[in-house]
Amino acid sequence: MATNTSSTLSNQYQNFFSKKLLSYAVEALVLDQFGEKAPLPAKAGHKAITMFRYGSPSTASIRDLAEGVKPNDSGTEVTRSLTLSKIEKALTQRGQVVKLTDILTATDLFNSLQQSIKTCGEDAALDLDTITRNVLVGSNAAGNAKENGDGNALDNTDTLTEMYADGGTDYDTFEATTSGNTLDAGAILDAVTKLKVNRANPVSGGHYVCVASPQVLSDLMKINEWLNAAQYSNVSELYKGEVGSLYGAKFVMTTNPFISGIANSEDDDRFDYDNSGGGGLAAGKDVHASLFLGQQAYGVPDLGTQSPFSPKVIITDEADKSDPLNQVTNVGFKTFWSTLRLNPNHYIVMRSKTASVA
Repeated sequence: MATNTSSTLSNQYQNFFSKKLLSYAVEALVLDQFGEKAPLPAKAGHKAITMFRYGSPSTASIRDLAEGVKPNDSGTEVTRSLTLSKIEKALTQRGQVVKLTDILTATDLFNSLQQSIKTCGEDAALDLDTITRNVLVGSNAAGNAKENGDGNALDNTDTLTEMYADGGTDYDTFEATTSGNTLDAGAILDAVTKLKVNRANPVSGGHYVCVASPQVLSDLMKINEWLNAAQYSNVSELYKGEVGSLYGAKFVMTTNPFISGIANSEDDDRFDYDNSGGGGLAAGKDVHASLFLGQQAYGVPDLGTQSPFSPKVIITDEADKSDPLNQVTNVGFKTFWSTLRLNPNHYIVMRSKTASVA
């Protein structure tokens, strides 16, 4: 009969819980579901994800055709050249450790590990979602960089497409108002129209997607034309977090929105994350950034890829110099993540206030 030593037990748990971690993380991710998926590198030596962007549609090389004759201009053959841009971004390693005491593990080792991995998976999802969110709004991973300032968070030189619910263009003026300027029918129609003008294809079924905070969605649900997701003819094909639709957009709730507070002495306050200072989540003060998305707006790693960079759970439960009595089991995870903007004109950062006081 085989004996389960600490090391063999850990190996068995690590393989099992690595799969559980991935399932917990993917279940909780919001923005991940709308990003183009890039496979994680197959070899450990290349720590980056790579995606490609094709040029915009063009009719410049289309000609009237004569029978049996190739498209030409006065005898010179005319062909369509495909413009292909390679976009690459380095992966960043992220990780977390949970310490379990021997008293806790002695009571129920498996359930203690299970809860730890569930917590790690949910924390990982929040962390990766935050990185993606901040890149899309023009901030850095910490939520305090400007578009063209320290860290240069944007992946290329394309301009960030921003709109304001009041139709304005200046953040400080918009932020200074203390009432109104909520996301309404006019702002939604403007955002959807802008995506159409930019030739961004709808995400699915002719609909664009808007990822917004609970407060912003609370305002929208008071509009008469709002259609709750529960009233759809097919409720089996909902996005994670989808709550309803309005004016050509499906709305998905995030409890991890980008909120910027009251203006200060800096030039670009709209890139500074602030969910406690300034307006302090007060109605009419803080500025909420909702993301209106079309297809191929951004790319993220495919965490399901079999790769040296795939998410891994690490369990250590052997005595060493730092823990000579083996009183602590360390449970942790490590993973790699990055977000790159593929077509910045295929999504819009819509800034609005909210009437909600929650």
